[in-house]
Amino acid sequence: MIEPPIIVGISGGVDSMVLLHAMMVNDYALIAAHFNHKLREESDQEAEFVKKYCLNAGLPFRQGAGDVRSYAEESGLSLEEAARILRYQFLFKIAETEGAGAVAVAHHADDQIETVLMNLLRGAGAKGLAGMRAVSVPNPWSDTIPVVRPLLEVDKEELIAYHSENQLPLVEDSSNADETFFRNKVRHSLLPRLESLRPGIRQRLSQTAQIMMAEDQALEYYTDLTWESCLSSKGGSYLQLSRDKLLENPVAIQRRIIRKALAALRPDFKDLRFQNVEAALDFVRDPSRKSTNWVAKVNISQSPRKVVLSTWETDLVKDQFPQLAEQREISLAEPGKKDLGNGWFLDFHVIDYKPEMFEGLEIPGEDFLVWMDQAGITSGAVLRVRQEGDLIQPLGMGGNSMKVSDLMINEKIPAPYRADWPLVASDKGILWVPGG
Repeated sequence: MIEPPIIVGISGGVDSMVLLHAMMVNDYALIAAHFNHKLREESDQEAEFVKKYCLNAGLPFRQGAGDVRSYAEESGLSLEEAARILRYQFLFKIAETEGAGAVAVAHHADDQIETVLMNLLRGAGAKGLAGMRAVSVPNPWSDTIPVVRPLLEVDKEELIAYHSENQLPLVEDSSNADETFFRNKVRHSLLPRLESLRPGIRQRLSQTAQIMMAEDQALEYYTDLTWESCLSSKGGSYLQLSRDKLLENPVAIQRRIIRKALAALRPDFKDLRFQNVEAALDFVRDPSRKSTNWVAKVNISQSPRKVVLSTWETDLVKDQFPQLAEQREISLAEPGKKDLGNGWFLDFHVIDYKPEMFEGLEIPGEDFLVWMDQAGITSGAVLRVRQEGDLIQPLGMGGNSMKVSDLMINEKIPAPYRADWPLVASDKGILWVPGG
């Protein structure tokens, strides 16, 4: 049950005037709201028309305005997308201020068909092909206030008939005929052409939306279950996921987990593409990769157990990688388990070597496992952080040395962690860089 009042978005066109009138005659408690996009010379006159109509009808009225063109340029968005974002931000700000139970908009069945086709052309999955929902909460603008679309199953022809029958006034938006806008091109050119090629295409697209909506809801249900098991920890600017639990799921769920993670960190970012999601999953599937700069100023890093998505402004996620933040040096004079803190430890064992022990044995080569000749570890061996001038002789370099700092870069050890990264060292130099 939606609590009153309801904010109704009004442009002054046929659709929104019909929605407003129908809700008025059914005695809903309404607040009319109009957003002036400032895109055309007549925008101010249209705003004044809507205001007068609403006040004459005895309705509370709220209005706002924004420089859509400047916002589009600054944000790298199309005019359509910029206008939509600013308009909904305004409507939901009013809803929050007024304690409204919902925001009602006048999308109808023809809009739904156009949306499905537009999303298909963009390469959308089930969520995009499901189109718009009659009730949507949470949504990009609120976790608690729904967007409601009472006319979503009503054809445009029915709206025009209702408008004429009730002799409602209106203002015509001249930009609705401008085919430089993607939706207008789909509406005026593509859909009529498809209808001539395949009569009944509108009904079929509507059916597709219904099928995809049901499948999207099922996938979303399983995604939410998986999210709870995958999420290890969460802060204001980072998410930590279990790598194994993420990868044990079907690809469709993996993709949705990645999308859900980015939405939690960057809720205003709406341009996540298929290629971006696949790049993130390709990264996670390759255990040799440790850190990458992804999209929307979000980094992805991983250790054998965890995957962390963090914004550029985040503090370090301290248990993501081994660190010697508190203890700068730990003696390795005696074998055993050495506690590094934050759930990390070094387990140091001596094994008496016998050739037959290793016949047919595959020695693991994980990033955080090393096999050493005991003779190479002197009594002065320690676990310590990097020091100026540290060198190492990696296998395969013919006895040549390289800087530890260069090795860390080559192995893509995340830069914020390098200063406290533990190294196994002796009086002969660096013996091992974990993760390298």
